[in-house]
Amino acid sequence: MEPIAETLVMYGAASTAESLEWSWVGDQLTAAGTYWVVPATATPSSYPHPRPVWGVWAAPDLHLSVGSPVLARALVTGAPVTVHLDSGTDVVLVEGAVTDRTTAPDLVAAYDAKYDYAYDVDEYGPFTTIRAARALAWRSAGWAGRDGFSRTGRWRF
Repeated sequence: MEPIAETLVMYGAASTAESLEWSWVGDQLTAAGTYWVVPATATPSSYPHPRPVWGVWAAPDLHLSVGSPVLARALVTGAPVTVHLDSGTDVVLVEGAVTDRTTAPDLVAAYDAKYDYAYDVDEYGPFTTIRAARALAWRSAGWAGRDGFSRTGRWRF
């Protein structure tokens, strides 16, 4: 599924940086080894915070092997979620909601091929599916991005 490009607003104004191609963002989501999941809610005694998990991107869905029972409890159907990748200078963010749990054989096979692993659904449970509502991305220039944004983009699914 090809998302619809929109204008990225940064610091209260439309970005003036060159547009980032969706193909770069899709490639980053497909190749990522780690997805940092940030649930919108937390238990009364804790705070929402990023947790690293493995997964498979199949636009517009991200299928994640959550593992942690604490994270699994926060990722109930309909819960809003933000997912980001590792880089702080080549940034990809996906905002969406939990839609499903799946053990689809094609996703398990894609996961196994990606991680050179044998995912055991009985041991690890189903994948948690995040349906992307939008994606935001930017590439920064210079060390730690100090030279500003070279390319930016925002897409709606």
